[in-house]
Amino acid sequence: MAKIDKVFSSPIGKVPPFTFNEKVAHVFDDMAERSIPFYREVQKMITDLTLTFYQEGSRIYDLGCSTATTTALVYQGLIDRDVKDFTIKGIDSSQAMCDEARVKLESINASKDHVTITHGDFLTEEIQDASVVIMNYTLQFIDPLKRETVIKKIFNGLRHNGILLVSDKLLQSNTDISRTFIDKYYNLKRLNGYSELEISQKREALENVLIPYTLEEETSLFRECGFKGVDSFFTWYNFASFICIKK
Repeated sequence: MAKIDKVFSSPIGKVPPFTFNEKVAHVFDDMAERSIPFYREVQKMITDLTLTFYQEGSRIYDLGCSTATTTALVYQGLIDRDVKDFTIKGIDSSQAMCDEARVKLESINASKDHVTITHGDFLTEEIQDASVVIMNYTLQFIDPLKRETVIKKIFNGLRHNGILLVSDKLLQSNTDISRTFIDKYYNLKRLNGYSELEISQKREALENVLIPYTLEEETSLFRECGFKGVDSFFTWYNFASFICIKK
């Protein structure tokens, strides 16, 4: 039976800050597909870029792996290409997400010799000998004061020609454009079956939890941390995906 996102479907007196708790983790796949523009297409693009830049014998990190959708796609892609020597490590700060991720990987018979899920913090987990690091809608939830530390750690842990793939919600520098993009986004959510109540309550829950950067701030962060090549490979109004290469 499909797990449908109804987390914000009933009135909540005082909406608490959004957390990736067990209730969210249980329906996260549906929540992501209905809340993130072109979610499946972006996943395919990330998988394709990962397979293109992966260096055999290196590591792949999926930071903020949630329910391991990306991890599973990359794993299957490497298996289909008959790659023998690879390691994928998914890390998430939510135990509930990690539990769902392990179930998903077990459902595709993913080898534990090749892929692991760790409940942990990006600031304390080591990143080393990586050719690909993925952050799918993760950076936006990290304290802005800690983002530089995280990106520098990733840069230092990447091999030469290794890549960082980041997808995030962005803030627009112009108020009128920002208002228009937000309207387009909420209309997408309506088309995907979310009610006005669900939209408004989730917006309130995410306030001060999801802190977006502008395009300029995000790309400057990557460059200041050492990445010479920084480009977007997908954009949709107030969402964007970036590829950053270490040279």
